[in-house]
Amino acid sequence: MSGFENAFEKRPLTKEELEQIKKRLLERKKELLNEIADILEKEAKEEYQELIEAIREEGDIASAELQESTILALAEMRAKEIEQIDAAIERIEKGEYGICIDCGDWITPARLEVLPYALRCKECQERAEKLGEV
Repeated sequence: MSGFENAFEKRPLTKEELEQIKKRLLERKKELLNEIADILEKEAKEEYQELIEAIREEGDIASAELQESTILALAEMRAKEIEQIDAAIERIEKGEYGICIDCGDWITPARLEVLPYALRCKECQERAEKLGEV
């Protein structure tokens, strides 16, 4: 597991593990920001052209609007992930990273490696999903 010793044991992360996760989070944030910029750039170029064509064909304004809302929904999903990344980085800086928000126990390094902005340990996440809290 890329340098994570005792990955399935509930324990605090080492300084090196925290630095590695923070680096990955910052890289992912950069990727997401670039994706959002690409989506919005494409949307701006195509938006009016498609709308004009739809109107000229006396047709489907709804279809053009649906396509626009789908593209913007993709950008929103990426923006939400950026918010999760920013919150995880803030928890790292405050020394609160890797602590389950429900039970207060440590989240396993293996879980954090897969989902670096996880807020709950596996058990509490499963419980929250069953209760519809997620």
